[in-house]
Amino acid sequence: MNYRKWLAATAAAAVLTAGLLSGCGSDQQQAMPNAKVDTFKVFTSDTPIQRQYTGTVEALQEVPVKAKVSGTVTEKYVSGGERVTAGQPLYRLDTRTYRSNLASAQADAARAAATYQNAQTDLARYEKLIAGGAISRQVYDTQKAAVSEYKSAVNAAQAQVQIARDNLNDTIVTAPFTGTLSMDDVNVGTYATAGTTPLVTISSSDPLYVQFDMSEAEYLNLVREHGGTSALGDSLKLQLSDGSEYGYTGKIVQINPSMNGGQISFKAAFPNPGNLLMPGMFTTVVSDSQVAANSLLVPTQAIIPLLDKNMVDVVVGGKVVQKPVNVIGTYGLYSIISSGLNPGDEVIVAGQAKVVSGQAVQAVEVTKATLEKQAKEAMTAQPAGGTGK
Repeated sequence: MNYRKWLAATAAAAVLTAGLLSGCGSDQQQAMPNAKVDTFKVFTSDTPIQRQYTGTVEALQEVPVKAKVSGTVTEKYVSGGERVTAGQPLYRLDTRTYRSNLASAQADAARAAATYQNAQTDLARYEKLIAGGAISRQVYDTQKAAVSEYKSAVNAAQAQVQIARDNLNDTIVTAPFTGTLSMDDVNVGTYATAGTTPLVTISSSDPLYVQFDMSEAEYLNLVREHGGTSALGDSLKLQLSDGSEYGYTGKIVQINPSMNGGQISFKAAFPNPGNLLMPGMFTTVVSDSQVAANSLLVPTQAIIPLLDKNMVDVVVGGKVVQKPVNVIGTYGLYSIISSGLNPGDEVIVAGQAKVVSGQAVQAVEVTKATLEKQAKEAMTAQPAGGTGK
C-alpha cells in the first residue's frame, strides 16, 4: 500500500514538473525576439547586362624559328624572353662553305658569260661572210644555235649564283614576325639542320587572343532571345587579375564550331601595344553592350545559389519567403532579374544564414546609397596589390 502511494505521488510530481517546464519553454519562445536581417527594396532601371567569362591570354601565332640552311651557330644576337621585330637578326650560322659556294658559282657564271660573248662575236662575223657567200648557210645556222645554247648556260650560271647568294644570306636567321622570344633559345656552337632544328620559339604579342568559354544554356539563350553571339558586342572589356580594367577593348574573331563538355569556346582579339598582356595570363572578359530596359535589380549578395537554381529570401508580412529567380546578368553590385520578383519586394541582403523559410524576422532596410557606400569602403580597405579574398 505504501509503495502504491509513493508511485502515485512520484507520477504526479513528474507530470507537474513537465507542465512547469513546458510552460517555461513556451514563455521563452514567446519572449525570444525575431531575428534581425538587412533588407533591400527591388528597383527598376535601364541597365547594361554585364556578362563575365573567365579567359586565358594566348598568342595569335607561336612558331619555332628554324634555319633555311644547315650549319653551326657562330653568333647569337638575342636572348630568350626578348621582344623582337619582324626581320630582326637572331642568329648567324657558319658562312665559310656558303661564301666558297658563291665564289665558285660567280666564277662559273663569268666563264659562261665569256663563252657567250665570244660566240656572239663569231656570229656577227658569220653574218658578213654569209652575205658574201664565203660560208654556207649550215655553218651560219650552227653558230646561231651555239649562241642560243651559250645564252641558256649564262642564265643557268646566274641562277646558281643567286641560289648561292641566298644561301649565304640565309646564314643570318631573322624573326619571321614581330613578337616575343621564349626561353628555349639555343646556344652558340649548336649545329642547326636546315628546316629541322628549332633555334628559338617566337610568339606574336600584338594583338593577342583571349580564349573564354560559354555554357550551352547561355549560348542557346543568346541565339533565341538576342539573335546570336553578336549581342556580346564588338567592345569587349577585359578585367585583369588584380581587378583593374585593361585599357583596350576587343572583339570576337573565332568561334569553335562544336561543343566540348557542354561549353563553346570563343577567341577575342585585344590590342597589346604596351605588351602588358602575356600569354598564359588569366583574365575576365566582360560584355556590357546589351541594355535591359526597365529591368529589376537586386544586390548580388541577396542571390542564394541552390543546385541549378538561384533563390532569394523575401520578407512578406514580417516572415521569410524563399523565391526562385532568373538571373540574366550583372551590373556592378547588382544582379539583373527577369522573373521571380516585383518592384518594391524586400529581399534579405544580410542574415540569410540565420533564418529559414516561414520564420518571423525584424527587417532593417538598407538604402541604395548606403549599400554602394559600404561596397566602396570595402574596396578602399583592401590591401594594396591584393584582392581582399
